[in-house]
Amino acid sequence: MKEFFNNTFKGIKSHPVIHPVLFAAFPVLFLYSQNISETAFNQTYYPLLVSISGSLVLWILLSLLMKSVFKGALATTVFVILFYSYGRFYDLIENWNKFIPAHYHLLPISLFIWGYCVYFIKIAKWDFKNVTKILNVVAAVLIFINLVNIGWYQVKTANAREENSVHSTVSSPSAVNLNTENLPDIYFIILDEYAHPDTMKEYYNYDNSEFIRWLEDKGFYVASGSRTRTPASPQAMAQVLNMEYLTSGWRWDIDINNYIEINTGKKYSEDYVYTDNLFKILAHNNAANFLKDIGYKYIFIGNVFTFNIKLFHSYLQKYADQYLNYYLSDNSQYFTDFQEMLLKTSAILPFYYTRIIGPEYKFSLRSQTINAIEYLKHITDPNETKFIFTYFLCPHEPFVFGSRGEFVEPTNWQNYKEKKFYRDQYIFITSEIKDVIESLLKNSRRPPIIIIQSDHGLRPHHPGISIGDSEWQKILNAYYLPGDGKKLLYDNISPVNTFRLIFNHYFGASYELLED
Repeated sequence: MKEFFNNTFKGIKSHPVIHPVLFAAFPVLFLYSQNISETAFNQTYYPLLVSISGSLVLWILLSLLMKSVFKGALATTVFVILFYSYGRFYDLIENWNKFIPAHYHLLPISLFIWGYCVYFIKIAKWDFKNVTKILNVVAAVLIFINLVNIGWYQVKTANAREENSVHSTVSSPSAVNLNTENLPDIYFIILDEYAHPDTMKEYYNYDNSEFIRWLEDKGFYVASGSRTRTPASPQAMAQVLNMEYLTSGWRWDIDINNYIEINTGKKYSEDYVYTDNLFKILAHNNAANFLKDIGYKYIFIGNVFTFNIKLFHSYLQKYADQYLNYYLSDNSQYFTDFQEMLLKTSAILPFYYTRIIGPEYKFSLRSQTINAIEYLKHITDPNETKFIFTYFLCPHEPFVFGSRGEFVEPTNWQNYKEKKFYRDQYIFITSEIKDVIESLLKNSRRPPIIIIQSDHGLRPHHPGISIGDSEWQKILNAYYLPGDGKKLLYDNISPVNTFRLIFNHYFGASYELLED
């Protein structure tokens, strides 16, 4: 053993070996560089530590087994490549749409391939020193490219952050001589990826017209021609709440064909970015500021998947009068979005939902949604005038509710290919929202303002989904405006004009309506 380590030290000294460590770091840095706009760098610390440490341990063990540090290094690098490409290869086969392989077939095949490589490397007569040199160079170049991309992004966005640090340009006309005791509570409820009834009828063989008629019978105006201009949830809501098409720092007209789901680990369109300023103006928005200035209490209700949870949470704690996030109150220990992406591109994918976070998701995500619903059903405080902004990750995946609220197995939580899972969760949240509306109308001290909107419709980027490319633009947009407010609404009203119209009519503001 002593002789082995002495020879190893001499060999490494004359022929440095760094590629196992660099290849272990590369997937983490690559994924970060591709999602840098919505990921804090400190989210890479733990994955880098685990990945590099794991590769070092494996390298040592394989070197002892093969009695060669160079062979051990090569076998380790092969493992790292296979490990971090497993999830991407699985997604590639799944998106090919010919067949979906079972993990209990694909994973053993991957391990067999690696085992065969280890066997070949061990019995080979070569010392692999030249291969080591090549792999060192390749790994170093890959790391260098990603570090340059990361550095360039930081330089490129430094000035943009400074320019965008100013809050929204929309001024908030002061509403004078208003007594909040005589003003209605306002409920702004977002249903993530809630498809337009026409979309459900054409692509999901589901007629949601009964719900639309029910809303209209309750006094709602349903703007069936309403459209959104962005498929991204934070941007869509930021536009509504800030009452403008935000253009400073972002382009909001997004080509859906360039929009790629975060779970694939691929780069989003450059037009689709999460920035610090975006989350700030989403939490500290013009609509809430206007209402707080005249005495409203600003309440936000969210859940586990409220975007960049830590960043958004910090702003909501600062700007909202009350912040209810049932993810945080449940003390759930989910991975960050970045860590989840990394795990799901790796050979951990077969165990991610069923063994790693499955049990927690199964109960926690369901309870968060139900708790938020129950809070809205039973909210009462006659001494406060409230603006409540509520975000439901429903019917967007993960699909954890059947049509009657029953459990859904983890293997189907992202199953868009079988339409029943989205449709059932759609039916469930529709039924629950009906109950919420009934309670709000019954229990409110005076007729409230209620806005039910989807941030966007169904998007065609989900693996296995079959839907028209423009269906995401069609949204549910329903208003309950007491008194004579309903007469001001029209079929193709854009969500961006929601609070402009409401503030003009109920609070004496003088906003011009923007082009729809």
